[in-house]
Amino acid sequence: MNERARVAAVGVLRSIGTSRGVLLTRSDCAITSGHVTSDVLLRGRLLDELTRRQLPSGGWATSTTSKQAALESACLAALALGLRSDGAHRVQDFLLRVQNPNGSWPAFVGDDPDGGWVTSLALIALRDYVPGIPARLRGFHWLLKFAGKESNWLWKWKFRTTDRHVRFDPDKYGWPWFPDTVSWVVPTGFAILALNQVPCSCGDLGQTPHRVKLGIEMLIDRACPSGGWNAGNGVVYGVPLSPHLDDTAIALLAMSGKKEVPPIERAVQWLENPAQGLRAPWSVAWTILALAAHRRPVESQLACLRSLPDLFAVEDTSTLAVMCLALDYRDTLSAFGVAI
Repeated sequence: MNERARVAAVGVLRSIGTSRGVLLTRSDCAITSGHVTSDVLLRGRLLDELTRRQLPSGGWATSTTSKQAALESACLAALALGLRSDGAHRVQDFLLRVQNPNGSWPAFVGDDPDGGWVTSLALIALRDYVPGIPARLRGFHWLLKFAGKESNWLWKWKFRTTDRHVRFDPDKYGWPWFPDTVSWVVPTGFAILALNQVPCSCGDLGQTPHRVKLGIEMLIDRACPSGGWNAGNGVVYGVPLSPHLDDTAIALLAMSGKKEVPPIERAVQWLENPAQGLRAPWSVAWTILALAAHRRPVESQLACLRSLPDLFAVEDTSTLAVMCLALDYRDTLSAFGVAI
């Protein structure tokens, strides 16, 4: 396609976009073999569907078949919407209303009074919401006290002496899904991303760098030998485990600033391998965000996402939100505190 045709095509898309209140630029459009594909238009339609699913409470359910608000879905939807709509303000007010008295957030409204891993997502989702500053500070204090059970001296002794089926260093711990369980990859990744946004080092918040360092050490220690991460450990009963796409992507997001670390380099190479055969929208979207965070090309992964069938019929709300985040990966990474 010559330059005149390219400019004309972008001009057509711009006129379409402005009719919906969206301004398109050439960088928003991928033009290949005479076909124009706009990530902005696709994302706009997905956001329309996401907005349509918002509950009267301001939150989102896990799927179209449920009416119970789920915090993971609500936080990811809030990140996708940003601050540019009435729906965004409604979900942020919803997050403030459902915070637990101890500063944490529950997985579902009315459940988990002790809190859980979604606290990290809520802290990130409220990052630019001024009325949420006191709630975020309470959440950060709670998150710093929340740790995998192997951080306890008795559990450290257990993993060093009687329970040797898993291979990891119990001195290097992160965050669990819920209290009184051991550390896992995904909650540790999100906790690191959240704590990287702590606004000051006053009081207990001065512990933040230490906890982030421990979390990163835990992830590196538990990487799979072949590259990437499984859900928890890299080796069990002496057998190396296979990595998972989404666990690997979220771990890499949390360690985007780490360079020349062999486990991280192997994970990036594993994630880039086209033999992974990306098919699930959830995994494709997180892969785009992780590779972009490590300054790798993502056009082939974006093309894969665009080509997946029935994107607007995806029932899982979190998947719908993460697809929106991936299609606007630059702003998404900024929201996660990742510089590219």
